[in-house]
Amino acid sequence: MVGKVISHYRIEERLGGGGMGVVYRAEDLRLGRNVALKFLPPEMIRDHQALERFQREARAASALNHPNICTIHEIDESDGHPFIVMEFLDGHTLKHIMLGKPMPAAQILEIALQIAEALEAAHESGIVHRDLKPANIFINRRGQAKVLDFGLAKLVTKPYRIAEGVGAAAMPTVTDAEHLTTTGVAVGTVSYMSPEQARGEELDQRSDLFSLGAVLYEMATGRLAFGLGTTAVVFEAILNRTPTPVTRLNPDLPPDLGWIIAKLLEKDRRLRYQSAAELRTDLKRVKRDTESSGVPALATPDRRKIHWRSPKVIAGVSSALLVLLLIVAPRSWRERVLNGFASSGIHSVAVLPFVNSGADPNLEYLADGVTDGIISSLSRIPDLRVMARSTVFSYKGRELSAQKVGKDLKVDAVLSGRIAQRGDTLTIQTDLVRVADGSELWGEQYNRKVTDLLSVQEDISKEIYDNLRPKLVNQEAPQLAKHYTENPEAYQLYLQGLYYWNKWTEDGFNKAILYFNQAVQRDPNYALAYAGLAAAYNFLGDTGYVASKQVRQDAKTAAMQALKIDDMLPEAHISLALVREAYDWDWPGAETEFKRALQLGPNSATAHHWYGDFLMRSGRLEDAQAELKKAQDLDPLSLPI
Repeated sequence: MVGKVISHYRIEERLGGGGMGVVYRAEDLRLGRNVALKFLPPEMIRDHQALERFQREARAASALNHPNICTIHEIDESDGHPFIVMEFLDGHTLKHIMLGKPMPAAQILEIALQIAEALEAAHESGIVHRDLKPANIFINRRGQAKVLDFGLAKLVTKPYRIAEGVGAAAMPTVTDAEHLTTTGVAVGTVSYMSPEQARGEELDQRSDLFSLGAVLYEMATGRLAFGLGTTAVVFEAILNRTPTPVTRLNPDLPPDLGWIIAKLLEKDRRLRYQSAAELRTDLKRVKRDTESSGVPALATPDRRKIHWRSPKVIAGVSSALLVLLLIVAPRSWRERVLNGFASSGIHSVAVLPFVNSGADPNLEYLADGVTDGIISSLSRIPDLRVMARSTVFSYKGRELSAQKVGKDLKVDAVLSGRIAQRGDTLTIQTDLVRVADGSELWGEQYNRKVTDLLSVQEDISKEIYDNLRPKLVNQEAPQLAKHYTENPEAYQLYLQGLYYWNKWTEDGFNKAILYFNQAVQRDPNYALAYAGLAAAYNFLGDTGYVASKQVRQDAKTAAMQALKIDDMLPEAHISLALVREAYDWDWPGAETEFKRALQLGPNSATAHHWYGDFLMRSGRLEDAQAELKKAQDLDPLSLPI
């Protein structure tokens, strides 16, 4: 498409794609301006529901002329392919500005005022948005808010009904035959529904105001008002549970702003704000009072500045669209859309160290452990090159964009994440970014118990694989995450051992051995912990902290026990190979173990490195060079390699 002239628009670049459209930046040859062209994906042109929603978006938004609503210039068709011409926007969606942390009160008030004015204009025209959420609110580089995606909008005179028997990822449907009926909206959308929307009652403008309340709650606290879970769980919370007051979670907020959010989230719409104009008046009063009185909330402790990433960080964000439905679409749609990316497949990925958002030193091992687990899981995908731990951890604590890191490491995609703990609940935010254009391939937030850490790590790996799968053709789905233990306490002890092992100090190795031993005491069949023990003993001796002979037998015993439990563990084969080579002087046996480790873990930089070292000692220089090159490709920033 790039370079083609369609009507009087010349396509300049592809900005990204979502579940309901592919967007390009184009030049309007008549007026000499940049615009965004949104095309319905070819596979959806014959889908009546998709086409209706596409046309609905154009009709609804084009009827509105307001500075806080994305302008639709026209809808047209080229060779049977319908497209919408809209204003070109440069900035980020609110979803990616929030970063899972509370925003400054001044910024919340400014954005809330603009959204209220946009809703006021829509409601005065008889249009209810019905899908207001952070992903549908765009903030340009001047700080101006724009409401996007009127694909579910309707006139308030029409009834709206949710289908009976909603499943875990089911979507609302509409009973009126004139209206759009779809299947499959994800929990992210459900989280912002009003109680009347969840009950299937007729909707009016007050439903949008409740959704705005849920958005403001998340902006003020960094948390979803009604949590995460299945559709049924979230609906139950929307209908019956009152969220924790925002001022309790964020004491720096002006009390009146907390009161406004609470009123927006009233379950009885008769007690809620009755109009966006009424809300706008209260917001202006709070903004005036806080500015004139110098309330500290407007100068909140300088949390990390919002990371304004490059204009292409999110697919289509630069154009007022895009990730909107890629993230919230049902899996069947998402796979169809993602298949369109196959021509520019993902062959390599870097998993950046997850950020410990709360700066709690006791959480550091969990943040590192989740990162390690995902690296290990993704390394099982044969056609995917995964950057090794030592390389990606060189970026720990550094504020760099995913796109910058990806270009430095020469990978196709970068996964970043943040982790925080409140009580016994972990909140994990993840984002997978395509390096070539900065577009988001996938993003999700998880709220889980600490005891569920194993399952959330597995979920993240599966979601990443599902989003990469169209690019990894002809591959059977690998076992991404194996549960080496079902004991949460043993797993946390293992993660603490891994944390200290990676410090590469005498004290670190000794503490690692202590924690690994405690892990196998909790679960005697924990093969991965035995493999950790073997590695710790090996390197304690290899680094010269302890005489090699003193620890090599311990390393051999631990490695043999790990393989007795699970012969498919590459880490244990590496440890046993090192013992065979340096302690037993059994070089054929060592090579057998190295080859087995590489067969099981073809993306293991450690295995390639030590096998290359072994080949070098054997005088097989050409083979050694090839193995060391593979190790360096997987772990380019490793000092030993």
